[in-house]
Amino acid sequence: MKITWKHGDRSIEFEHTPMPPERFAALCKLAGAVIGGVVLLGAVRMVGLAAIVAAVVCLILVGLGKAGKWMAE
Repeated sequence: MKITWKHGDRSIEFEHTPMPPERFAALCKLAGAVIGGVVLLGAVRMVGLAAIVAAVVCLILVGLGKAGKWMAE
């Protein structure tokens, strides 16, 4: 990849090879994990760990109830 920067009568060119797709995907996953961790820590700080555990348990129970209803059909 060639990057050209022009300023007035001057020009600077850079040659750059792109990042391999596997490395880019790994960096994106790492960034997503960091963002998710920060959001989780913020939620725990705001409402407490017990409220988050209760919400997750409720979501699991609702999902199991819907799955059971779906399996019965």
